[in-house]
Amino acid sequence: MLSMAVSRTVHADTITCRFDVNDVRLSLHVRPNDDVHAFQKIDLPGDFRFAAQWLSSLNKFKAYVYHTPNGRYVLLTMQEFELSERACHQDFGRHRVYDGANERELYFHCSKSCRDSTR
Repeated sequence: MLSMAVSRTVHADTITCRFDVNDVRLSLHVRPNDDVHAFQKIDLPGDFRFAAQWLSSLNKFKAYVYHTPNGRYVLLTMQEFELSERACHQDFGRHRVYDGANERELYFHCSKSCRDSTR
């Protein structure tokens, strides 16, 4: 009788960040990348910009929120998250960013999407 060993692994495909600003809901799908100079960005209502970087080999996710008054990018906040390989479908980075000068607010949270593969 031949027995087969089944190995199950979990692979993270993407990190999805969801935004709520000025009653508009948007999202950004961030792919893993180990280029420290590569970022994925989205311009949001209220003159906000969100930039993200997922350094998968380091299990790090970096999030930057900018405000762009007069076309100049001003960094409001930067967060760095260490991600567990098993932290699939769990929200992280629940943040509310407030631009007091213009009385605008941006809410965002992210989650890591994973898929199972069986061998």
